[in-house]
Amino acid sequence: MEEMIKKLYAEELKLITTRPVQLKQKGRLLSVLKEKCWTNHSTAVKVGIIAFFMMLVTAMVYYYNLFTIESYKVRLEAAQIEAELQRRDDLIPSLVKAVTDYMAFEGNVFQHAADVRSALNTIKDIPREGGVLPVASVQAALSKFQAVAENYPLLKSSETYQNLMKELSNTETRIAAARIKYNLQANYYNSRLKLLPGVFFGQIMFFEPVKTFASEKGAKAIHAVP
Repeated sequence: MEEMIKKLYAEELKLITTRPVQLKQKGRLLSVLKEKCWTNHSTAVKVGIIAFFMMLVTAMVYYYNLFTIESYKVRLEAAQIEAELQRRDDLIPSLVKAVTDYMAFEGNVFQHAADVRSALNTIKDIPREGGVLPVASVQAALSKFQAVAENYPLLKSSETYQNLMKELSNTETRIAAARIKYNLQANYYNSRLKLLPGVFFGQIMFFEPVKTFASEKGAKAIHAVP
């Protein structure tokens, strides 16, 4: 009777443990897997398995480096856009100051100075979004200012005014060119992520497509990628 009780409650009485049995079962499972996947195969198959894994590792390294390089190129182009936007933002206060100073110097000439001041205030009061002046708002404000400036020949003939307006015009051209370069680089990067077999490696390594710049009303400045 005592022997039967010991057998029934052996585990509770800590006379036996299940862990060694579990470890033994895991060892058997690993041994079976090793035999099926490796030991029972011929040398040629083993060489093929090793070659396959080497190719897989090589492909992963290649696509990781490719996607990393291309993503940093996209970031570089985005930074170029930011630099041009900042250049434009720095020029606008200079334009405002130059015109204000010129108005103070030639105040008696401007019979309708209120129009110029209104146009200047339109430029000065442009709200910033993300620390950068919105493209559409800047273009609208400058267009209004230029329309007003057309009525003041002396202001238009000012060398400072002409130089600043020329710089702003050149900057807008450079911004447009920078956006085109950004879109080209972003589209190249995105296409590499979508083409086979890169799409599989891109998903495995958590590379994400980037947004391209689209010209539309109220378009906002693009900021840097992940």
